Amino acid sequence: MFTKPLRELTLTEALTPTPGRLACLRPAALMGGQFLPGAIACRAAVGATITRIVHPGQAPPEPRYRPSKKLADFVRCRDMTCRFPGCKVPATNCDVDHTIPWPYGPTAASNLKCLCRRHHLLKTFWGGESGWRERQLDDGTIVWTAPDGRTHATTPGSRLLFPELSEPTAKVVTAETPVSHTAGLTVPRRKRTRAEDRARRIQSERESNDPWN
Repeated sequence: MFTKPLRELTLTEALTPTPGRLACLRPAALMGGQFLPGAIACRAAVGATITRIVHPGQAPPEPRYRPSKKLADFVRCRDMTCRFPGCKVPATNCDVDHTIPWPYGPTAASNLKCLCRRHHLLKTFWGGESGWRERQLDDGTIVWTAPDGRTHATTPGSRLLFPELSEPTAKVVTAETPVSHTAGLTVPRRKRTRAEDRARRIQSERESNDPWN
């Protein structure tokens, strides 16, 4: 066992427990909710780049549409998955979406969430008064209202594992009422299927690697 609490250990101390003793290694959580045993997590951490996630607290909104890397990293680690009811797409594969559309809604943690591309499109083109509606609380909870009027609440994936990431952030303040910016629009049609895009990308990567073979 370690001689002091795990939270007080340096990375080197955590990866080099007392000889002859069985270390208490906490499992690691991956985006999407999967877990790694503590021993494997420690081995994977050797040589890894460690990024500190900073809770924004009551920080003011950022003055731009696209969130900074620091803010986007926080939102992804807080949510861990797509925030649409029942969706488990890892946050690393999701878009960071404004709940109240920019510029009416601020670029702030209380107005940002992770949505996979499929549910981002659903919100954009099948939202509004007769479609899916959403309301975000300052602790990251999203309350969805389906077209039939039923409500579904989703909470951040970090709430059980890292509850400090779900602590409230600055409340959203809007000066104007958002207008529908997608009225009359339809989902854009793809020029190629996803399978065709993947095949083209693989072929392009192979061609770029040929000079090195």
